[in-house]
Parts: sequence; structure tokens; C-alpha cells
Amino acid sequence: MVSHISETSAYLIGRLGQLPKWFPDILQPRIRGRGLILGLGFKDETHPGKIVALARERGVFVLTAGKDAVRLVPSLNVGKDEVDFAVDVLEGCLASL
Repeated sequence: MVSHISETSAYLIGRLGQLPKWFPDILQPRIRGRGLILGLGFKDETHPGKIVALARERGVFVLTAGKDAVRLVPSLNVGKDEVDFAVDVLEGCLASL
């Protein structure tokens, strides 16, 4: 179980790490957190709430963390397919801003 979590966490961090490169005007350059509990920092404090609403409409449950971040807290048994789906949804949400 621990090796699965480490592997999935590294994969999720890698996928999320691409988003600030693709959306530098929207996202802060660094992914926050450790393990599977990660956050995306935003430059505009109005964006996290919009992203949470858009992601929920598309079937991905994320939370705001403070005023300027979106937090991802997947279950410990999350798989790479689910990570791909969630990050793809977040990418679509960011593109719609």
C-alpha cells in the first residue's frame, strides 16, 4: 500500500506540475503539499472558487484551501486512470477561465 501511494503521489505531482507551465498567468509556479494531499496556488483569489465549481460540474470533487488555492485530497487507493481524469478536468477548467 505504501509503495502504491508513493508511486501515485509522484505521478500526480508530475501531472500537476505541468499545469503552472501551461497556465503561468493563472497559477503560481509551485505545487503545494506532500503525498496525495496537494494544492494548486492561484495568482487571483477569485479563481479557486470558480475552479471548484467547474470541476464539480465535471465530476471531480476538489476543495478551496485558503483564499488562493485548490486542494486535491484523493483516496489512498486512487489509481493513475483517476489521476489522469482529475488532472484533465482541472486542465479544462483552467482553460475555460
